Amino acid sequence: MRFSNVVANIVVAGSMACALLPMARAQGPGFALFDTHTHFYSSDFAKFPLHAEHAYMGKAVMEARAANQPNDTTKVFREWQINGVGGGVGIQYGAAYQSDNRYLLSVAASHKGKVVPIAIVDPAQPDAAQALTRLVEDDGVVGFRKLGHRAPDGSYPWMSSEGMLKLWRVANDRGLVVELMPYPRSPDPRFLREIGRLADQFPKAKIVLDHCDWPATEGAPSYGIDDSYVALATHHNVYLKFTTENFERLKFDVALTQGLVGQLVKVFGADHVMWGSDTGNTMMDYSKMVGYALAATSQLSSADRQDVLASTGRAVFSVTR
Repeated sequence: MRFSNVVANIVVAGSMACALLPMARAQGPGFALFDTHTHFYSSDFAKFPLHAEHAYMGKAVMEARAANQPNDTTKVFREWQINGVGGGVGIQYGAAYQSDNRYLLSVAASHKGKVVPIAIVDPAQPDAAQALTRLVEDDGVVGFRKLGHRAPDGSYPWMSSEGMLKLWRVANDRGLVVELMPYPRSPDPRFLREIGRLADQFPKAKIVLDHCDWPATEGAPSYGIDDSYVALATHHNVYLKFTTENFERLKFDVALTQGLVGQLVKVFGADHVMWGSDTGNTMMDYSKMVGYALAATSQLSSADRQDVLASTGRAVFSVTR
């Protein structure tokens, strides 16, 4: 091929690519996303030492990840800007820091209105309720997160322990978020029934179930959102958060992820369903996480899509801008 033809082809191809850019942008949601599940951690171990002794991936892996791939503000904010994310929720990362919330609080304090903090408070500590109150009043914390395992008899005693009930009361009095994640990572109607009971007992607390409480990975018609979820949806203060982990369990099958999100919205309403990336824990390119979320919500109405990808999270975590 003659050189002049090569140049001409390059020019034409470049012009076509430029012409396609507005079209690609038009396929976006048209509003700023709100990521309700970001785990921040720093490589500055001197100022913010790790407490990774109980990290599920192992202490050595967590330390190497923080040292070499810190999910700090420089990285996260760059990714948010590139992908049209206007802000989000910082979820205290127990794998890195357990209940030492200092790094997350420093991020939130330096970026008020952009990062909203959810802390970890140990309910076994005698001053847990007072500690949560101080975090709310002094540091702008809007709630706390608790992970726990199923007991051998199938119950979840940690959700109603003496210390946890004190935290529930603070959350109820102040309208805080109580973010819960049970182990093992499998659907359990008994857990959902217990959530319903606590939702009635503490009606002003906002209960958010991480990863939608691991619904069964199945297709139509329920997409794992079975009768136990339908019963839970009658409680006005229960919210479902889907993340990249849910998509991963569905092998990133777009039809299945669209079905799951569509069923969540059908059962709970878009004002009770939200998206979170799980960045910092799920080790995947952030742009891909956002892409999967956009694909999974692409069949929703424009209003429902904006609720799920932005408005619901902002409302639940009390963000005004």
